[in-house]
Amino acid sequence: MKIKTEQIDRLVDRLMKAYQAKELIMLKAKEHEVRAKIKEIITRNFHEEEVIEEEARQMLASHAGQVKEMDHYKMFLLIKQKLAQKRGFIL
Repeated sequence: MKIKTEQIDRLVDRLMKAYQAKELIMLKAKEHEVRAKIKEIITRNFHEEEVIEEEARQMLASHAGQVKEMDHYKMFLLIKQKLAQKRGFIL
């Protein structure tokens, strides 16, 4: 899934505001450092998902002749799910 840096920034802002409003977090580091770490983790997560999606596309393409009668999108999702599960990645 492609996501823009601005979208990640907005997501980090919403997470921080929501967690602080509900007093779910107590910062032990400077807020900008916490925000940067959250952004790094989210960015890495989206990148990992993109890698899984690309591998699923390649697998689907290599078996395209064998799955003519099946819905390609459903097959893509199934392959993506299996790859993610195999890697311990939560979608």
